[in-house]
Amino acid sequence: METSPSVDPVPARPEQAGLAARLRPYARSVLVGGIVVTVVGGVLLLVVMGLDAFNATVYSVGGKSIDDATPEAQNLRDQFVGAKVSAIVGLIVGGVALVSSIAIMYITRGVSSDDDGEDLGYDELAGE
Repeated sequence: METSPSVDPVPARPEQAGLAARLRPYARSVLVGGIVVTVVGGVLLLVVMGLDAFNATVYSVGGKSIDDATPEAQNLRDQFVGAKVSAIVGLIVGGVALVSSIAIMYITRGVSSDDDGEDLGYDELAGE
């Protein structure tokens, strides 16, 4: 009985994919950076929203409303605006980095890298 040769699901393409192939070495680093920025931005946004809700609750215990036109209420509403904007910008930048690096890695999958073509086995890497 004859067995069929194993077929690589994504065969190596020797041709370069242009700009995407030149960006491929950086795609994984950008992916990791995008994940970190997105997670930090999301956590920052959650913390700031929680603090904002806590301040509004404490302020309203005395019968006051956070929606009043008083300078004190306005200061409480504007207290975390910078952190909220920074967190949202971080989420957007991280999301763009994630999507672009994943797209580059997907487009260039199977493109052969510029190595010397020599594959090392376990024995050679282990020095045996």
